[in-house]
Amino acid sequence: MPNLPDFSATAAKDVSNSKHSSHKRIRSIGLILLSVILLGGIVFLLAPSPIEPAKWDAPAAPSFQEASPWQKNNKFSSAQLVADAPKSPEFITFDKEGSLYTGDADGKIYKVRFDAADNPQEAQLFADTKGTPNGLKFDTNGNLIVADIQKGLLSIAPSGTIKVLADQVDGTPIYLANELDIAQDGSIYFSDTSNYGRVTFREIAENKPHGRLLKYDPVTKRATVLLEGLYFANGIALSREEDYVLVSESYHYQLTRYWLKGPKMGTSDIFADNLAGFPDNITTDEQGHFWVGIFTTRIPFVDQMHRSPWLARFMAKLPESLLSGASAPAKHGLAAEFSAEGKLIGSWHDPEGLLYGVTTVVNHGGYLYIGTAPGGSQGVHRVALTK
Repeated sequence: MPNLPDFSATAAKDVSNSKHSSHKRIRSIGLILLSVILLGGIVFLLAPSPIEPAKWDAPAAPSFQEASPWQKNNKFSSAQLVADAPKSPEFITFDKEGSLYTGDADGKIYKVRFDAADNPQEAQLFADTKGTPNGLKFDTNGNLIVADIQKGLLSIAPSGTIKVLADQVDGTPIYLANELDIAQDGSIYFSDTSNYGRVTFREIAENKPHGRLLKYDPVTKRATVLLEGLYFANGIALSREEDYVLVSESYHYQLTRYWLKGPKMGTSDIFADNLAGFPDNITTDEQGHFWVGIFTTRIPFVDQMHRSPWLARFMAKLPESLLSGASAPAKHGLAAEFSAEGKLIGSWHDPEGLLYGVTTVVNHGGYLYIGTAPGGSQGVHRVALTK
């Protein structure tokens, strides 16, 4: 009887060959992928950066330890929710009747009334700019003046009718109208944050000044430039005597003063520097003190980029979507109170981070009302002031 073929051996050999071929294909695919990754990495490293950053040795951040004016505390930790309809209440203002107004990132502006016991009522929609309303303040005629990031400087009548006051200055666009204050003569001082036209990590990395301080004249109905070369021009506040106006330079941790009267009229200087974070909006109380919202405490990586332009060049090449976390606000609520002379009186904290991303602090009716921006906690809050 003839010998039968050894099918088991043949099958084993076929399986072995198949596995070998499969391993070869996997190795080949792996080598191709590795080559693509290495080539992509080389191209990425050799590609020019979209920015040429300026070097800056930022001062060391102030300490939150005991005996410092920035000493950590829990003054914000007991904050009460006033309204949750505005998710990101960038700025807060009040009308003559004591009702609160605030805008949201989706364009809507809300009104919150209070009962006889000072309890907040449900927020009501007042207007919709179809943009992003940030700065809000009433003029003497009862119109709500709005600095809208997308639309420019607006006036909203009590009926809700919206009118554009200015979207250009000296023949150039108002790129990012942010915050404002109104003088007794009706002049409106407001910030044009950056000619980037939006908030971008790339501008932080570049570390160059793209912001402006603007003034709108209600008589001539024209906007003019008062001051250029600001590092992310943000919050605006007039002094009680209206002899100067402050503007926050968020990316350099300072408040700049522009003189409107007196021997220094038309010049600027530093009002307060080396803040413990990125200053946002500024409001003034009845004592003439300035309250400053600190959107986030200092970010060590950002200061490192400023000291190392090569690192900034590298980071600017990355997609913006990958960088949002690098500039997200720390979960540490923070605000500061300054005297009219620029002395830090004290700071308010929530180190637990239940309230954070603070943009605005308004001293009104025995409370501090607190606003935030996208990336921070949501809703309008308040804490009681103690004597």
